[in-house]
Amino acid sequence: MGVYLSKPNTTKNSSSGETNSLHFAVSGMQGWRMNMEDAHIAEPNLTENTSLFAVFDGHGGPEVAKFCAKYMPEELVKNQNFKSGNYKRALEEVFLRMDEILLSDSKGDVLRDFKEDPSNEFSMAGCTANVVLIANNDVYVANAGDSRAILFSFDGEVHAMSIDHKPDLESERQRIQKAGGYVSLGRVNDNLNLSRAIGDLEYKKNSSLAPEHQIISAFPDVMVRTINSNINFMLIGCDGIWETLETKEICNHIEGRLKNENQPKLVPILEELLDKLLAKDTTQGFGCDNMSAILVKFKH
Repeated sequence: MGVYLSKPNTTKNSSSGETNSLHFAVSGMQGWRMNMEDAHIAEPNLTENTSLFAVFDGHGGPEVAKFCAKYMPEELVKNQNFKSGNYKRALEEVFLRMDEILLSDSKGDVLRDFKEDPSNEFSMAGCTANVVLIANNDVYVANAGDSRAILFSFDGEVHAMSIDHKPDLESERQRIQKAGGYVSLGRVNDNLNLSRAIGDLEYKKNSSLAPEHQIISAFPDVMVRTINSNINFMLIGCDGIWETLETKEICNHIEGRLKNENQPKLVPILEELLDKLLAKDTTQGFGCDNMSAILVKFKH
């Protein structure tokens, strides 16, 4: 269930922008949690023909999520596969690059500025990552963990662009067990309820195994789809976004708000959605998490 505030913090950190091909808005809210551990990227002009959006859902502290939000864009643009247009491989490599930097940082200097308690050198923190790269008319979604991205079409179809990485998935369970871990009651080693994440370095100490074969792996699945004229919008969100309503209900709510205004402002739509998804109390444990979401409306 977790430890919660006596009343939710509904203050929102929001922003918006646009390019020639899209409008976007991002909003984050602490909610019932004691601290805000999410972070995000909204770089509509990462390069001349690419945009980068991402949500990072932290656990064990905010530091790895904030680290990824700061350093992933610059690591991506200097990646050789990114420069050559091999975006799928570039995304896979940049996820592993985040762990590589953290694992080489024996003194904890890289994360110190992002910690709630900078005096604590050792970090047990990690984060899920759902990273969206839009290049020309193609969208690449790289995912590690249980944050999600979906596309919603004008004909009312939801297109999932990521799959949650949970320990009970047979392929994930097999990797965990081969690496020396175990799954109990849906948790890895009685702790994490997800099987892939950046950080969580205590699960990545087997030097005989490649990064993608560790107990917890940062290696992402990458889905690719062409954005045609039938795609209305994209929603990217940490797992707290998807707890209290079905995905189709969320999309229908957004679609209705987009239709009801001649020139819809995306920030109010997104902020209203976060309030709608927030639990009225903490008795059920759903709708009580930090919430971060990015709404991307494509121009056609």
